[in-house]
Amino acid sequence: MPLCFGSNNDSMSADPTIREVEKRIASETKTDQKNLDHSIRDLKHAEKAHQNAIKGADKAQHNVDKAVNTEHKRAAALNKAEHQHEAAIASQQNAEKDLDLKRQHQQRLEQDLQQRRATVDETAHRKDVNDQQREMKLSNIHAAAASRAGSRAGSMDEGSRMNGALNPNAAHGVQHAEGPIGPGDTIPSKPNGVSGAAGPAV
Repeated sequence: MPLCFGSNNDSMSADPTIREVEKRIASETKTDQKNLDHSIRDLKHAEKAHQNAIKGADKAQHNVDKAVNTEHKRAAALNKAEHQHEAAIASQQNAEKDLDLKRQHQQRLEQDLQQRRATVDETAHRKDVNDQQREMKLSNIHAAAASRAGSRAGSMDEGSRMNGALNPNAAHGVQHAEGPIGPGDTIPSKPNGVSGAAGPAV
């Protein structure tokens, strides 16, 4: 499964570490895609060469058939044109040699075609595996980042709850449970273990 990475920086993570991983993964994905495209182009070229080899072999076979017919004609007229008969035999031999060479070439191209097909399949499979690994890596990185953010938020909430439990009045923004402290009022002592300055005198 190919990954999709946009060029818009807004789609990338704000975390510099994660953003660097995303950039590296995007580069790896682009490289894999280039390798796959190159393999596909090679496969197309090999297929075209293979088709041309088939056409060449067919043409050579036609030449062989034609040479055989000519040889038969010349043999029938051997008394009149023995030198033409010999030339036809030579032509037949050359055509058969050409056919053999072209068939050998066709077989080599067929082997090359099979190898290139296997290369394309292997490259595509390797890209799929790499894409899956990259997706898993990104998922783990984002999950770890979210977990760290959740832990920090939980610690802040826990600190607020503990502070409210030790100083209930501070949790509601009240300076003193009995109302504002007026002139001449005595400031009550704070419970043990609770720190912080008393509210301002009114």
